[in-house]
Amino acid sequence: MTLCNVSTNTLPRASFKHGDIAVVGLIGAIGSGKSEAARILAERGACVIDADAVGHEVLADRAVRARLLERFGSGILAERDARPAAGGAAEPVIDRRRLGKLVFADSEALRDLEAVVHPRMRARFEAAILDYAHAAASGLVVLDAAVLLEAGWDDLCDVIVYLDASPSVRLKRVQTSRGWTAEMLEARERAQLPLESKKGRADLVVRNDGDRHALAQALEELDRLLGRAGVA
Repeated sequence: MTLCNVSTNTLPRASFKHGDIAVVGLIGAIGSGKSEAARILAERGACVIDADAVGHEVLADRAVRARLLERFGSGILAERDARPAAGGAAEPVIDRRRLGKLVFADSEALRDLEAVVHPRMRARFEAAILDYAHAAASGLVVLDAAVLLEAGWDDLCDVIVYLDASPSVRLKRVQTSRGWTAEMLEARERAQLPLESKKGRADLVVRNDGDRHALAQALEELDRLLGRAGVA
């Protein structure tokens, strides 16, 4: 018996958008183990684009920082960088936790943030996919992005994989890894599409209540799915 089961909703098209490489969008419920799934796929040779890391890079951009300070004020800056060190220090950085606390409590603020950062993130995704397509005769790109559907980035992808897990398992994971409360988890989920809506738009749904080995086995279904789409 396995605790990590797989179900297939639909099959992708027989040809891919970026030549012979397939782009897989990886989404899932918060705390479902999406990052672990991305690591497993990377170990199997996939090129993984981490949207969270790209988001970090975008927030460090001077033009982005200036626009966000204008919109949200200096309260989004990290305390430790509030005063420059002797001799001149780097400009204060945006504290993602502070910014997140602000925007996830205000839907208008969240939309304003996304209007600034999402187009820049998409441009970086497109460039990375194009670079890989030019460098590889075939292969797999994984776009690991929690808000892939909300941001409209799914049109870059050939296949959407949804990671799922029971609410109790997901809460335990985010309490351990992020220090979140149940209320924080609920607030983040309210800012995204309903989970059932996301799941219904996926080509592959992977249940991940078990261990890493079970998850790795379940992800083998992705190879078979891509194989049915015409890629060996």
